[in-house]
Amino acid sequence: MAKEICEKLTLVIVAFVLLSVQGVATAAGRKNLTDLEIRKQLRRLNKPAIKIIKSEDGDIIDCVDIYKQPAFDHPSLKNHTIQMRPSIYSGKNMSSSKPLEQLWHKSGSCPQGTIPIQRTQKKHLLGAISLDASQLESAKVSKDDPNKGGAGIVNVWNIHVEPGEFSKASIFVGRRDNFDLIDAGWIVSRSMFGDDATRLYGFWGTTPDHLGCYNLKCPGFVQVSQKIALGTVFTPTSVYGGLQKVLDLKIFKDKATSNWWLVLGDESVGYWPSSLFKNMADHADYVQWGGQVQNTAPGGSHTSTQMGSGHFPNEGFQKAAFFDKCVYFYMDDIVGITPYNSKSKVSKPACYDVSDVSVLKGTPGVQFFYGGPGGPNCS
Repeated sequence: MAKEICEKLTLVIVAFVLLSVQGVATAAGRKNLTDLEIRKQLRRLNKPAIKIIKSEDGDIIDCVDIYKQPAFDHPSLKNHTIQMRPSIYSGKNMSSSKPLEQLWHKSGSCPQGTIPIQRTQKKHLLGAISLDASQLESAKVSKDDPNKGGAGIVNVWNIHVEPGEFSKASIFVGRRDNFDLIDAGWIVSRSMFGDDATRLYGFWGTTPDHLGCYNLKCPGFVQVSQKIALGTVFTPTSVYGGLQKVLDLKIFKDKATSNWWLVLGDESVGYWPSSLFKNMADHADYVQWGGQVQNTAPGGSHTSTQMGSGHFPNEGFQKAAFFDKCVYFYMDDIVGITPYNSKSKVSKPACYDVSDVSVLKGTPGVQFFYGGPGGPNCS
């Protein structure tokens, strides 16, 4: 019972953290913002840029001095020394596929000493978002064990998502006994971004009094990558019955500094300093891999927002979305180990589902298919 209560409370925090911009957390609050308030919010959220890149999808990328990024507005990071790379992690790719590109790369690159940050625009502040934990549905695989992070290959798709909702696929690391959590992967949400593109995201949360946030929308995450921008578009995504695109994603705790790193392929994106967390400064106690959607029940029926590829797991490779080579890092061991005896959990199997979990041979890890179409008749 205690575990179930904690899991529900965690979902509440995830909902708030994922969908909020610091200081403007509700749909009603955003809609009632005056032009003056909007300008103040934008000045606070957007740091001065050394170079500006305009992406063909409408995103604006600000190349910001790495030492003047939003992270250092956090009280606990005022005198923080940037860790430029993980202390011992090799950064070896788990996938042989060509790394995914972000669309803004076609329009330019950021100079040395800067980091790319998606500029917050007026449309991002005015997104009408309202959510509670009862609207969240998931299809996931989890491993409960003390750990220092998790990793896996995440199949990337662009799918249908209803207005005012989201669909995401991610790796989630956290504590059952409190609110500490880190979550990263891909997401589709018109409410958050103003379009239906598939985008990279990462967020963190801790106690109810110290909620974190999504990407760099509030101080916390320290970015070091000159190439990867959180919140921006992946291109291309997987094709049904054709070429599959994947995200090689790792979240792990640095043995030397205790910082929690986010790594994509061989690119160290950045980290969440251990000082942000109440109990995860030492370790997490569960890892999850899978998908999640928001179901607002439009018209009183179950949403048609899709999860994964929008197809059920039984359709298999090239048709159903998958996670592959899912491992977790046991305490101070930086070699990923297989999550034996992991557990699958599905909110509504008629809407979204998870296949049996297969243990890989010859390499650590497990793999599984997940997802579904949702729809007004599925529940």
